[in-house]
Amino acid sequence: MMIFKVMGAVLFLGMTLLGGTASAQTANTSSIELSLPGSQERLLIGGGLPFGLYFPLAGTLCRLVETAEEPALCAAATLADSDAAIAALEDGTLPFALVQSDWLYHAVRGSSRYQETGPADGLRAVAAFYTEAFTVFTKATGPISKISDLAGKRVSVGADTSYRGILANVALSTAGLERDDLAEASAEPVVSAIERLCDGQTDAVVVMAVHPAEYLTAAGRRCGITPLSFSDSEVADLLGDLPGYASVVIPARTYPGQAVPVKTVGLRPVLVTTVDADDAVVGALTTAIARGLSRLNEAHPAFSTIRIEDLTSASLFAPMHPAAASALGVAAQ
Repeated sequence: MMIFKVMGAVLFLGMTLLGGTASAQTANTSSIELSLPGSQERLLIGGGLPFGLYFPLAGTLCRLVETAEEPALCAAATLADSDAAIAALEDGTLPFALVQSDWLYHAVRGSSRYQETGPADGLRAVAAFYTEAFTVFTKATGPISKISDLAGKRVSVGADTSYRGILANVALSTAGLERDDLAEASAEPVVSAIERLCDGQTDAVVVMAVHPAEYLTAAGRRCGITPLSFSDSEVADLLGDLPGYASVVIPARTYPGQAVPVKTVGLRPVLVTTVDADDAVVGALTTAIARGLSRLNEAHPAFSTIRIEDLTSASLFAPMHPAAASALGVAAQ
C-alpha cells in the first residue's frame, strides 16, 4: 500500500472512484497520512488555496486520472503558494505539485529569491497550462493604441510591489517611459479601476488575468474597453526582462469589439515532479492530461483555451521529465 505524508495540508479526494461527493479532511496535527484502499497506483497533486485557480486545476487533473483508460485514485492537496509547493516536492512530501512558472524558473536556476538556497536540480516539469496574461485595457475609441501613448495619461498600475505594479514599470520601460511620465499612477483594485475606466475617470488599466475574464467582458459590452497589443519587439523585451514568463496571444474577438489578436506575456501554472519520479506514473498522468484535454477545457472558463502547445511549453521553465516529454511528443532536455 502506498502512503503519502502531507504536512499541514487539506486533502480533497476525487469523486469518481471514491463514489459520491468529494469531501474535505482538515489536518488537526502537524501531519497526516493519506492511505487509500486497493492496489491501484495512487497520485497526490499539490494545488493552491481553494479560492484560487491552482486548486481546481489540480482537482480537474485528478478527475482525468480517475477516468483514464487505466484509472487510478487521485487527491488534490492545498498549498499556501508556489514556494510551499517547491519545498514539498524537494523534501518528498508531494510527488506532484502546481508551481507558478516564474518561481519554477528561478528555483531550478538558483536565481532571484532562490540565490541563497541554490538551484533545485531535482525538479522536472510535466506540463504547463493556461496563461495569466499581463494586459493593458483602454477605451477602444480613445487616443491610446500603443504603450507609448500612455505618456501623460491616467493609468491604474496597482501597488508598487504587486505583479501589476512591477509589470507596469517593465512595460513602460520598453516604451522609454517611467511612472513620472504618467499624469497619474493609481493603485486601486483592478475591478474598481475598470469601473473608473468605463466612467472616464482613468485612461488605462494594467491587468493580470486569465482571458476571457467575465468582468472584463461585461465592461467591454458596457463601455467598449479593449486590450492593447504589444509589438513583437516589445514582447521580446518583456521576455528578456521577465524570466519565467511566456509569450501569449489573446485571440481576436475574445472581448467585444476586439478586432485583432493581442500579443503579450504572462505566467503559467506548471505541473512539476522530481527527477526520481517513476517513469510509468509520470507517463500515465501526462497521457491522461493530453487525452483528456477537451474535458479539461470544459471544466472551468479559465481552462477553456488550453492547447497541446501550452502543455509542452513547460520546457521553457524547467527541464522536462523524460516520461512527460515522451507522452507529449517533445524532446527531453
